[in-house]
Amino acid sequence: MTPPGSTKKSRWDNMAKNDNTHALRFYNSLAQLDGEAASRFAQEHPLSKSANYEKKFRWAKEQCRFLEENFSPEDIEAVRARCHCEAGAALARRMRGYWEAADSLEAFAASFNEKEKYVSLEAVPGGLLLVYPECYCACVKRVEEPISKTWCLCTLGHVKGLFYQVLDREVEAELVETIKTGGARCAVKLKIERS
Repeated sequence: MTPPGSTKKSRWDNMAKNDNTHALRFYNSLAQLDGEAASRFAQEHPLSKSANYEKKFRWAKEQCRFLEENFSPEDIEAVRARCHCEAGAALARRMRGYWEAADSLEAFAASFNEKEKYVSLEAVPGGLLLVYPECYCACVKRVEEPISKTWCLCTLGHVKGLFYQVLDREVEAELVETIKTGGARCAVKLKIERS
């Protein structure tokens, strides 16, 4: 903390500017890998709750650049996957019901698609494809400009978290396509078997 009457700012004084949920989530995720890098990014690129969508998009682009310049692809994926928005418990409960009533991945996907409207499932060889018809990310969806695939890796954490709630086990996930990188949809392939 800065002593009273001092004009010198500490690194923690800048953290107040990072009260945006996305900034806090990223700081905590990166700090698990490299606390010094997390503090440096937070100081250089603060993001407040009041940030408009253009500021959020610029911040997201800076985050991608920072990660890509300083970390391996494996570390980047781990950091971004931990930055995910939480999957809703109500959706997970509904999905668990569809899963328990289905005798195949095809039946699970069909039941899910019949009742859910913001995302769809496709049975594919070796698992499922979860498809978002549009970008739902509050940080980047309103800007027409593309962004690095690095940003979209948070989707892996979101989808893995959702399916962990449904299946009570970890699943492998791969980001196949994203709208913000030029794709027609956002798609995540999940390696799942129906026993």
